[in-house]
Amino acid sequence: ASLDKTVAVWDPRASSGAGAKPASTVALPERALCLDLRWPHALVGTGAAAAGAQLIDLRYAPGEAKPLKLHQSVSRFPPRSVALFPGGEGFCAGSHDGRVAVHFHSSSAGGPAGAAAAAPKAKAPWGEDFSFKCHRQGADKDRIYGVGALSFFPAKPHLLATAGSDGECHLWDLKRRHKTAHLLKASTAGSGAPVALPAIAFSRGGDMLAYARSDDWSGGAAAYEATRGAGHANDVRILLLDPSGWEKREAG
Repeated sequence: ASLDKTVAVWDPRASSGAGAKPASTVALPERALCLDLRWPHALVGTGAAAAGAQLIDLRYAPGEAKPLKLHQSVSRFPPRSVALFPGGEGFCAGSHDGRVAVHFHSSSAGGPAGAAAAAPKAKAPWGEDFSFKCHRQGADKDRIYGVGALSFFPAKPHLLATAGSDGECHLWDLKRRHKTAHLLKASTAGSGAPVALPAIAFSRGGDMLAYARSDDWSGGAAAYEATRGAGHANDVRILLLDPSGWEKREAG
């Protein structure tokens, strides 16, 4: 997925090297900012709030991007991150203003763009779109950070990990609507500012979490220069997980 408003699908068995060409290319209405893959679909978050998320069926070539309407709570800004449900029932989108929206294809508020938006509810039942706040710091939760990465826990697909510009990673139980675990604490640069987590991914068995720490440009050039000047090095690391504590939290 690229800023040139396309998604390229590659078959490494068919072509390689400098002259390699994609098996197919899908045009997007806007720049691609984030991507998730879960066969047989690709989900792309685009650089315009109105364009929202675009769903591509990879079984057909050339494919066509189908617009999906975003929950009204995250529709003011382009999505920072997207993730498809492992079972195919919907997707999640993370926003710049510390929110995650959970969308179901069967919900009256979800589906193709243009569908009527459902009225907001205090706590919608499972299967209806909802959103929740996250990655907010301070006594009054007034320091708000973007949600830069999302990843479903493979062993229990109702558990979603979120990573943010605050440098923290949390695990959420979407069905019970609460935080299950605090996976990663913030790492700060010499300036005292947190170093963002722009990417996370669980291993297939769910016993490890890969994560990257890097400036994500959410603070602009000044924050980038401060992070670089403090000597922080971009890195990728592995966190070993013990889900036994999560199970106790779920049961409680």
